[in-house]
Amino acid sequence: MSVVREMLAAGPGCALANGMLNGLETTKVKLQLHNHSSPVYHNLTTTGVMRQIIREEGIVRGLMMPGLSASLTRSMFYGAYRVGLYSTTRDWLASNNTNSAPTLINRIGSGVFTGGLGAMLTCPLDVVRTRMQADAGLVRQGIYQTGLRKGQPVRYGNLLTAFLSIFRQEGLQKGLYRGASVTVTRASLLNGSQLASYDTLKKTLGWEEGPFLHVFCAFLSGIIAQTVVMPIDTIKSSMMIGNCPKGVWKTMMENGGLFWFYRGYIPACAGQGMIMVLQMPLIEQFRGMLGVDAI
Repeated sequence: MSVVREMLAAGPGCALANGMLNGLETTKVKLQLHNHSSPVYHNLTTTGVMRQIIREEGIVRGLMMPGLSASLTRSMFYGAYRVGLYSTTRDWLASNNTNSAPTLINRIGSGVFTGGLGAMLTCPLDVVRTRMQADAGLVRQGIYQTGLRKGQPVRYGNLLTAFLSIFRQEGLQKGLYRGASVTVTRASLLNGSQLASYDTLKKTLGWEEGPFLHVFCAFLSGIIAQTVVMPIDTIKSSMMIGNCPKGVWKTMMENGGLFWFYRGYIPACAGQGMIMVLQMPLIEQFRGMLGVDAI
């Protein structure tokens, strides 16, 4: 079936791209969750945090590895749903149109649905990934020497222990599905804006199908999507580490007001743009290899 091949093309493409840029995601999470009342990072800019992490923990251990196993697993399944089901859903929504050509509303609706579905199914892996990235730091004798949990004991050793520990201590709804409503909302808006803008840009430009078109449209769609979802992205990260809605409000008021929503915006946009530049061309190539038309 075509839809199965589309999902098989999307999963690995998303996982490869996210894995290569895991360092930017780690930086974004640490910037979003940094507490001004107990500062850990001296220079709260993207490059400042990255330099301090590299100096204290190294590039691989400090930036590339935190939450990587959870990120790759989540990306494989999430990507299969969010991108793999997009074209089929879009064409089904457009089937009642006069000429069966998808409209912008059809594209947004398809992206919103497939993104929300993928996020709902992979929310536990997203919680684990966020916590492992937030916790990451140099460890000695079971105590963090650097990072946001400096001076505190290690909570999670790996993906499996993190998953089981959160489930045992906090349960399903308050643990692994903490912040699920925000996560699903974010994914729906992100996917709706990203895939719809990518698809529409390709059709509007009318350039020859190929890597240059894929890269150009992917980068612009990533920036558009991250700008749309940045406030929800920050709320999601805050809730996934344990904050309740009232706690999120308190954090916002104590850390810059409305500007708090766009904390980490530069690495987030850089990460989203670069992820899409890698992700969408890879997915398009895998689709071609599996005999599926381009998006």
